[in-house]
Amino acid sequence: MKKEFGWSDVATLILYVLSFFLLWEWLRPVEQITETANVHFFVIFAGLSLLLYYFEINWIISGAIKIGFIVIVLQYLYFDVPLIGEGEWIGEFTSSIGESVVLTVQQNWGGVSDLFRSLLFFILLWLTAYLMNYWLAIRKQMFLFYLFTVIYITILDTFSPYDGSMAIVRVILFGFLLLGLLGLQRMADQERISLSMNQVQRWLLPLAILIAFSSAAAYAAPKAEPVWPDPVPFLTSFGEGAGVGSGGVNRLGYGVDDSELGGSFVGDETKVFEATVEGDQYWRIETKDTYTGKGWEQSREADSQASFAVNEPAPLTLAKIDEESETQTVSIDVDLTYNHLVYPYVPDQVANAEAEEFRFNPVTEKITSYQNGNTVELGEYEWEFREPRYSLQALRNTTGLGGDAASMAPFLQLPENMPERIRELTLDITEGEDNWYDKAKAVEGYFSRSGFVYEQEDVPVPEGNEDYVDQFLFETQRGYCDNYSTSMVVMLRSIDIPARWVKGYTGGEVINNLGDGRSVYEVTNNNAHSWVEVFFPEVGWVPFEPTVSFSNNISLNYDLDLDSESETPETPETEEEPEPEAPQPLEEDVSVTGSVDDDGTSGPGGFESFRNFVAENRLILFLVTVLMVAAVTIIYRQRNRWIPYVLIRYYRGQKGSEVYPKAYSSLLKQLQRYGLRRKETQTLSAYAREVDKFFGTHEMSKLTAQYERIVYRSEDPKDKWSNMRELWEDLIKKTTG
Repeated sequence: MKKEFGWSDVATLILYVLSFFLLWEWLRPVEQITETANVHFFVIFAGLSLLLYYFEINWIISGAIKIGFIVIVLQYLYFDVPLIGEGEWIGEFTSSIGESVVLTVQQNWGGVSDLFRSLLFFILLWLTAYLMNYWLAIRKQMFLFYLFTVIYITILDTFSPYDGSMAIVRVILFGFLLLGLLGLQRMADQERISLSMNQVQRWLLPLAILIAFSSAAAYAAPKAEPVWPDPVPFLTSFGEGAGVGSGGVNRLGYGVDDSELGGSFVGDETKVFEATVEGDQYWRIETKDTYTGKGWEQSREADSQASFAVNEPAPLTLAKIDEESETQTVSIDVDLTYNHLVYPYVPDQVANAEAEEFRFNPVTEKITSYQNGNTVELGEYEWEFREPRYSLQALRNTTGLGGDAASMAPFLQLPENMPERIRELTLDITEGEDNWYDKAKAVEGYFSRSGFVYEQEDVPVPEGNEDYVDQFLFETQRGYCDNYSTSMVVMLRSIDIPARWVKGYTGGEVINNLGDGRSVYEVTNNNAHSWVEVFFPEVGWVPFEPTVSFSNNISLNYDLDLDSESETPETPETEEEPEPEAPQPLEEDVSVTGSVDDDGTSGPGGFESFRNFVAENRLILFLVTVLMVAAVTIIYRQRNRWIPYVLIRYYRGQKGSEVYPKAYSSLLKQLQRYGLRRKETQTLSAYAREVDKFFGTHEMSKLTAQYERIVYRSEDPKDKWSNMRELWEDLIKKTTG
């Protein structure tokens, strides 16, 4: 413990105070960007630790003080009983720590108690304070910590809600003062002088004035506009469903702006909802009818919206209902809330929801929830629905619209300047087919038969007057769901078959089988999708899936007369197109606004499991990483204490003429690490005298004289090592102090 105090000690105290302020800047954002509360206890502990190191309190006493502080704080935060008196909390305390240690060993990070997490944070601060004491008292270098502090603040200011505008000013002020004072102390140590009050003041005052003036000038000076765009809006768009913009790297999930399609995309695993249901479903949201040559718009406004309440029939009829089909229930548990509902095909009614009414838009077929006249975002709701089943005979009997021509006009719309070769290609594809269903199937299967490629990156955006579909069909032949679904709709419309573009989600990924036929599906932004619906007058709207490597799950009623219809399908399970010669692996697809999609048919892969594990245990992994880095840093910083013993063990068993020169070179390096640096123009003899003066011995001079005789006089070094080894070991051990 310090007994006498001079101005040198005052300067050191100032260093510790400035270091504490820098460490405090690491703790300021914690309460805002995490769920951590009572951060002031951690701040006090950090200050207490640095204070104990400054006064050089015996490590046993200082350790007991820190442990006592930690225990008192944890007992106050997590146990609603007096510290002294009832001792039941001690058993609960040790039990919680023990259980969390076991869970940590088992890598069950999510089960670790908050008490144990707080304990780990205290330990992390303890190690950080130890490192700062080492950097201040021994190395007298804090630039690395200062640099990391600046990087930490700037990253949080850029990518989190934390406002670091004043924090960066404080860091600059404290950091430059700290580095300046450390520079003064290093010079004083090199010259082996004690700092007087005059010297400290003459150094500190100009430094403080210079830093304060330059900081104020920089703060008040006009700032140029940012050269790079702010990355936060792009990052926060992940999972928010904004869906605006065009080209470039598209934003993810469900969005509202589809006026300009194309461009690459980035995947997003943000969970949108969980669905508990029997079998895989396509989840519908809305449709759009007008193709502009660049994307999709809604040209019509609904005259009115149809209202309905919970347990009332939904005013939506996509297709004729099979009365023999059983009513099913799906429970939707929403994570990423919207004011619209997702729904399966052929929905009957909303069976359960915290909303007083729902409004159905007959143009877009979007269903919005309302409470007290205002839109409301639902956290959960249930649908009753029936599985759609389409008559193959009715589908193949369709060759025209009949009396529905007027109402289908919006679904035959095409741009006036659409390239004619799109229609010519469609006529070639459907040549020989005499009904709408077979023509639609021919177009649906064209892409997989013709070598079109599913592509997530480097997807071009049409320029100038270039048509989006024409570019995809005749130039790039690569893309994602928007390319395939838009192309099929346009191709069918070009041969007078009404079709429309549909947005929603694919089925998702099974995360739990309930054992009663139902499964829990997780639907993420990666499942956002677009597909095609074709109108058949006797059936209704029928979904088709043109995107390569995808297939929908509609069921057909194979009611053709087997005696008269020779083309009855051989496989009566689904409507899937025969697989291409070289089957493509199921890949992810992008949403109508550019996100990735998953067909939900397989369990999570190794990478997905790893990513989920990291997402769920970020704090624990961060703490473990910091502890590991701290441990490695301590080992590295303490290398002066253990490297000499490694060298002693290594050279003790060595023999031969090269041992002594190598051992002497190792000694020189160790002395350099210890802080006894040899000047560039300094001879070995002069350096040896300086080392001996420092340690109060003559060992370095003897070792150097022997080394010079070997090098300059070419003496035989064969027996020199055995004679000088004891001197060498004694000297190198002194560098461990």
